[in-house]
Amino acid sequence: MLITVIFWGYSFVSTKILLNELPPISIAFFRQVIASVVLIGFVIAKKLFVKMPLKDLLLLTASSFFGIVLYFIFENTGLKYTTASNASIIVAAVPIFTLISESLFYKLKITGRLIICVIVSISGVFFVIFEQGSLDFTGNLLKGNMLIVGAMVSWVIYTIICKSLTQKYEGIVVTTYQMIAASILFIPLVLNEVDTWHIISGSGIANLLYLALFCSALAYYLYNVAVTNLGATFSSMFLNLIPVVSIIGGVLVLHERISAFQIAGMLLIMVSLFFVGRNRDRK
Repeated sequence: MLITVIFWGYSFVSTKILLNELPPISIAFFRQVIASVVLIGFVIAKKLFVKMPLKDLLLLTASSFFGIVLYFIFENTGLKYTTASNASIIVAAVPIFTLISESLFYKLKITGRLIICVIVSISGVFFVIFEQGSLDFTGNLLKGNMLIVGAMVSWVIYTIICKSLTQKYEGIVVTTYQMIAASILFIPLVLNEVDTWHIISGSGIANLLYLALFCSALAYYLYNVAVTNLGATFSSMFLNLIPVVSIIGGVLVLHERISAFQIAGMLLIMVSLFFVGRNRDRK
């Protein structure tokens, strides 16, 4: 999950750069196609292809639709209108929704310690983005914020579906099939953007390859493995580290400054994750 969060944390920077050269759905489409080609080659080489029953194929298609297609349509489009600060705050709500969903579908016992850790983690996110922009929920910002909310809801549904799939099949198989399904599902949606396609710059190609190989192919596989071994709620808690990675990336790449509030927020997030982990180890 830590490796996954590092990849996904920097993906916001790559996506922002690519939005200057490609429309949002096209970025998601090319990202999945490239990831699919790489994963198919790996699965063929390792002879890991399996025949799934119709029920599981439908579940897998649903997971691709919510966790890849809808998620990236909402997120990439939302990033055109909202700020990184607002997006980070909305991302912080993922563990709450995942906690509720996992308790309903998988009978997860919600303890007082777990609830406190989620609250502390979210508080940490607010500290981290404290000086990154004002929370203006008017005009285009409101539109962007609602799109990011849609992305987060889609991700919670994806996480819950993935847990049942990864209990039956290897994570790399599930990830490969999801990328293939997503590439197909994107085709009718990307047709409206074909007229805007053009040869992108070397920087754009590098960022697209980063998103496809590391943020899609590798990170989705690692996330599926994490959900299987750690559970949906504990895995989603790590997503609160994404704003931390994004800010560090901004400091290193964009030479932005980091404040004492942001450092305090990072510590709160890490402490909450530590105590959730200790709670799980004792069970």
